[in-house]
Amino acid sequence: MRPPGLPVSAHIAALTGVRALAALWVVLFHSWIMAGRPSPTLDLRVTQLDLTPIFKFGWLGVDLFFVLSGFLLTRQAWGKVSRGNTAGWLPSQFGETYTSFLRRRILRVYPAYYAVISVLLVLAALHVYRSLPEKGDLLLHLVMFHNVVASYLESINDVLWSIPFEWQFYLVFPFLFIILRRTNPVALYAMAALLALGSKQWADISGSGYVEFHLPVRLDEFVAGMCAATFAERHPLRRPLALVSFVLGLTGLVGTPWVWAAYPNGGHYFDAIGLVRPLWIQASICLFLLGLSGEAHPGVRLFANRSVVWLGLISYSIYLVHVPVLVLLPTLGAYPIQGSEAPGSLTRVIALAVPATIATSAALYYLIERPFQASGKRGSRQPVHATWWSRNPVTVLSVWAVLQVLFLVAVS
Repeated sequence: MRPPGLPVSAHIAALTGVRALAALWVVLFHSWIMAGRPSPTLDLRVTQLDLTPIFKFGWLGVDLFFVLSGFLLTRQAWGKVSRGNTAGWLPSQFGETYTSFLRRRILRVYPAYYAVISVLLVLAALHVYRSLPEKGDLLLHLVMFHNVVASYLESINDVLWSIPFEWQFYLVFPFLFIILRRTNPVALYAMAALLALGSKQWADISGSGYVEFHLPVRLDEFVAGMCAATFAERHPLRRPLALVSFVLGLTGLVGTPWVWAAYPNGGHYFDAIGLVRPLWIQASICLFLLGLSGEAHPGVRLFANRSVVWLGLISYSIYLVHVPVLVLLPTLGAYPIQGSEAPGSLTRVIALAVPATIATSAALYYLIERPFQASGKRGSRQPVHATWWSRNPVTVLSVWAVLQVLFLVAVS
């Protein structure tokens, strides 16, 4: 029986707070790189704790985002099914039409993404930030398929390599959910894990790691989140078990940098240890999310804190803008450029970059992200005073994409 107060797909503020952890961990990772990869320590009086692993493994924030995406989308889908929403393209299977699902996803990820690319194009034209991309590069970025060309992965913004994973997962999610409903979650995860394993081994055998930037090699993370959400829907955790799950999951996740610090490879590949590590990471994240989606306990209250949730709301913008902020601050004399003989200290970089990133992200969220999301929620019931753009947000994005291409042609 479902615990009182936890209906299917009910909003859980703590899960929004998890986004803050994911985004800020990635920010710390890139701040550490910008600071010259120092070896920070924490004085515990009796010993010195090496904090390098926690910064070096900041890419775990991306893994957290991926598993969380699968978890949240599946919770929403189960909610639609439970409410008997059977109208549309996938009656009784998915709960809404494929086009309406993609429209919501477009309005969630494209506006802020386009805004960042537009600003970086202008800065590139002014010779302030990198160089202008090739036309094909920009076109593939605009449809979130720039991962099909290895040289395009980080050409505009280092963190944009991960965006195609999210978007391409959205494209296949409804079909994966149908499979999830018709089969055992363990079977679906096994299928995704074998696909990821095969992709990793192919990259190893072929001598090219490029395949690691395609969806199959990370699909197991998204599907792990889907399976965890299904377990939470069928077997919601009471308070004691929820707290235990939360503590075990968070301990496993935060402990990952030290448990695997001696492993030489930076990614998830390709030897036996490298193949086990993703299982450790995914299990930790799933336990963490299951603990937060059960009955309330101190961990839930921690991540549901108003400030943490607010950071979670702007986390997508934080992720998109933090690398440009880190790169542009040295041009203002904030700290030396990466690779110089006297790189800025980690403390200084964090103290300057994090507030600048949060301020920029908040502006991006309130000016771009939220208005587009609000226009998508209105659906067909538009108020009389609604502006043309709020009635046609997808059309606006299409025009915006064309204008970016025309701008590149004009300044090239």
